[in-house]
Amino acid sequence: MPPFASAFPRTARVVAEKLAGACFDDPSLETPVEPCDLARCGGTCCHDGAYLSGEEADVVRTLANKERSSFAMMGLELPERVVVYGRWRDIASGPKTATRPDPGRRHRVPDYPRHFPETSCVFLRPDSRCGLQVLAGQKGLPPWYFKPFTCWMHPLAIRRDPDGTARVVLPTEETDPQRFPDYDGFACRTHCGRRCESGRPAREILSEELGVLKGLAGEVEPGG
Repeated sequence: MPPFASAFPRTARVVAEKLAGACFDDPSLETPVEPCDLARCGGTCCHDGAYLSGEEADVVRTLANKERSSFAMMGLELPERVVVYGRWRDIASGPKTATRPDPGRRHRVPDYPRHFPETSCVFLRPDSRCGLQVLAGQKGLPPWYFKPFTCWMHPLAIRRDPDGTARVVLPTEETDPQRFPDYDGFACRTHCGRRCESGRPAREILSEELGVLKGLAGEVEPGG
């Protein structure tokens, strides 16, 4: 497939290197899920913002400054700092998109996870679309051009097997690394990541995302 067009070429290279020789986890990708439905979920996966690479953080900051009027026309009043430092237990730390309070989210969104706070990424538009994705469309660019990797990949994740092999998985209730006694998981609890017996296999629903990842995986030879 053609190279993945992105405003984050260094990040794409790092991800490609991580994916060199990767396995695609067939059992988890057979999990039945539903397609993304923003009208129903309200962008639940965006409730805590997104962790960013250093390159992604720099680009997002620059976009916020250069395109502030474009974002304002989308209904987004961006704060002065759109990128902040975040830390979540021992799972993730580093730059991430800022969030804003979003009171009433729990009542607006059916089945909103009880353990998710009522917040939203500052780039989440009132119609639940991603402002960064909309901006790319306005500029005639591919939809994921400005979208951080962890965002467009969701709910997929890259894990390492004990032997070091990369594995692309759909986190499930049994494997979601963010499940704790006091926090019932992230990817497996979002509307597009949770198991739905009436849905279709994740490998079908997420075929576009998987196609990009397979393309990146083929760019670098294992150990290269």
